[in-house]
Amino acid sequence: MSRRLLLLLCLPFALGARAADDLDAMNAVSAAWGRYAELAPEEDPAVVALYSGAHLRHFGFLRDAALYASAEQVRRLPPWDRLVVMALRLHADADALAALDERGVATLCWRKRICSVWMRHADARPAALSHVTLIGADRAVGEVGAPDGEQFFFGPDFVREDGAWRIEPEALSNELSALIAEQGRTVGERALLEHLLGDTVGGEGAEPPSLVTVEGPLREDAAQRTRLNERWPAYDTAFRRRLAALERKAEDGDPLALWQLGALTYAGHEPLVRRDRERAIALLERASEAGHAKAASALLQALVEGDAPPDAATLRRLLPHAQRAAEAGDRDAMLALSNFYSEGAAGLPLDCRRAVEWIERAEDAGLDVARNNRVWLLATCPVDGQRDPPRALELARHLIERRAELHSSELDTVAAAYAANGDFAQAVAWQQDAIARLPADAPAPVAKGMRARLALYRRGRPYVDRDFDLTGGPAR
Repeated sequence: MSRRLLLLLCLPFALGARAADDLDAMNAVSAAWGRYAELAPEEDPAVVALYSGAHLRHFGFLRDAALYASAEQVRRLPPWDRLVVMALRLHADADALAALDERGVATLCWRKRICSVWMRHADARPAALSHVTLIGADRAVGEVGAPDGEQFFFGPDFVREDGAWRIEPEALSNELSALIAEQGRTVGERALLEHLLGDTVGGEGAEPPSLVTVEGPLREDAAQRTRLNERWPAYDTAFRRRLAALERKAEDGDPLALWQLGALTYAGHEPLVRRDRERAIALLERASEAGHAKAASALLQALVEGDAPPDAATLRRLLPHAQRAAEAGDRDAMLALSNFYSEGAAGLPLDCRRAVEWIERAEDAGLDVARNNRVWLLATCPVDGQRDPPRALELARHLIERRAELHSSELDTVAAAYAANGDFAQAVAWQQDAIARLPADAPAPVAKGMRARLALYRRGRPYVDRDFDLTGGPAR
């Protein structure tokens, strides 16, 4: 048997073994979180055994912040860590706190019911994991709910240490900080923190201490304050891990991950995400081809970016994504698909009836320019037998009633509708208004087209459109 054939035969077994390893790892992560979810509501300090080394080191930082952080440094902390630091100052004097190692501080946090205060306040329990995404061999991100088509509900982060999966700190801290900030917008963040601190001292409803009494350091030490700044946690670590989870999901072909990663990469979020237009378009295209309608919409915008009209190859590339997004209800995609039909682009037949159907749907979906384009198509369609001048003028009444508010292209459309119905006196008057309202920076071809139509109307001839811009409507 050849070596090549042997490798091909072995590949399914190798993939099967890897899948089994991944499943074992995901089950182990779920078990670790399940144990945490069991212990945390009971306020059991045994939960500390589930913490990663980084999580314990974070408690070491919080201990030192309680000892030395200035009021400015305390206010700089995210709300959850700020609460823990102030609570540590309430529950331990400087000597007792300084004597604790990292694990001892974490244990104190649970024994003094600091780490569980939000669960009591919100009457909440840790959510169960619905899915686990492995990142490499030794990291994982949990999800606390099924994706809803718009987002993933990422939860805790995990790392494998000494063969056991342990909980990382950043995601928990960020989530609790977000919850405090959200409720704080209603009741006031300082008042909420004081209430939570009071709960750690005397239980729910206890007289809250003033934050002023716990914002200052237990020990004055300028060198230690400087050291705190040098050790300040990277609170964006959890976001970076979620990006890594998105990358892993995108590698596996998940349409939602491809869309989210494509959108992030297209926009760029330095320094976390570098802008890369070509990669973003490739990701969005994969997501759209997998059926993700929002990715199709985003791709449509990305591929027509810029002032130049798309070339024939780009139009052929655009068409299936425009169809997908339009069918899903995207009004801009409906406009684009209408333009494809009105131009007969990318292999579609030139069909003004289909174009009008799509622009009518776009108007129903709330697209502001749709009425203007709809009237234009009915009045100027280049296909004999597909123009409908009476209907065009009927629909134009909505524009005519707002004459003083119309911009140049809308006046141009009304003029075309009058001309299509043989009312050339009105057509000339409205076309003159359209030219008068052209902005000073209007492209020369637009002004030239309007003047050419005015000349037609003066000769008693209607205009039939032969030039339609696929990026956004009548090019005039």
